Amino acid sequence: MNRRSNNGLLPWWQVVLLDILAIGICLCIFSLFHHVLPKDGGGSKQSIVNVGQGSGSGSGTTSVSTPAPAQTAGAQTAQEPGQTSAPVGDFSAAFEAAGDITGEHDYTYSDDNIRIAVDKITGENSDGNPVAYFVADIWIRNIQYFKTAFANDTYGQGYKAEHLDMAQGNNALVAISGDYYGARSSGIVIRNGELYRDTLFEDVCVLFADGTMETYEKGQFDMDEAIQKGAYQAWSFGPMLLQNGEAMTEFNCSVNPANPRSSLGYYEPGHYCFVVVDGRQDGYSNGLSTTDMSKLYADLGCKTAYNLDGGQTAMMSFEGKLVNQPYGGGRGSSDIVYIGK
Repeated sequence: MNRRSNNGLLPWWQVVLLDILAIGICLCIFSLFHHVLPKDGGGSKQSIVNVGQGSGSGSGTTSVSTPAPAQTAGAQTAQEPGQTSAPVGDFSAAFEAAGDITGEHDYTYSDDNIRIAVDKITGENSDGNPVAYFVADIWIRNIQYFKTAFANDTYGQGYKAEHLDMAQGNNALVAISGDYYGARSSGIVIRNGELYRDTLFEDVCVLFADGTMETYEKGQFDMDEAIQKGAYQAWSFGPMLLQNGEAMTEFNCSVNPANPRSSLGYYEPGHYCFVVVDGRQDGYSNGLSTTDMSKLYADLGCKTAYNLDGGQTAMMSFEGKLVNQPYGGGRGSSDIVYIGK
């Protein structure tokens, strides 16, 4: 007998079904606002490094923030962090000693302050499958030329843009995909000397204003120390790919098999490299594992190396044109790392 016909009530199973449907709608609305729709993260929390624009030789002036002293009981309110001049960020001596670009390369750029040489390399990965990757060898006279950019020029979750739109919009000479910080609510975010987020995610990579680059396991990273040393850029994805310049075999990462990769490496202040690996494309390039990436950077002679967001995001562009062949045609992301004037 139909219970609604007697007392106007729905059968119990319909009530349960409607409750489940209502919960599902609420979860979808929550997910839409929390994970899908862009959320402006507001301005930076603190200005750590101020890189001034140079002239002539391209040597800018760099100021490093000094954190305010800790407040003690009964003391007056601590002063706001200030910026003090520091002789950092100029690599003119190393830049001149390196000399001009020599040899044959797929792409090159050279001026008084920046030298870039990009090469496509093909071979086999450790599984015996074909691989193609791109190495950008980079020399800069001053730290001001090592830059990052947000999608839509906005910090916040959910914002994303096509790689070429970000590269072209910022006049990038060479650019790679970043750590896709906007896909997470945690992870250190320091960009162009500005601290935006200070919560930990996994391994951290920091480029300091003096041109040095260091990687840290999650439990080893000290934000106050990084600020004191003049953190200029910081990424949270990982894993770190070298330990004291040596190849590694164990990583803080669950995606270790061969995949498309985006990454960056450090030789010395003013000398860096970007490496992007194509993958998931049988017959052309299957990608590299984290172990393969670690060995590659050790063979290149880097002291520090770090894995950024890869997969379909892994892309490299040169002077506004795509260099690699990204899996599935690539996808939009929240940020890029680039070299620019």
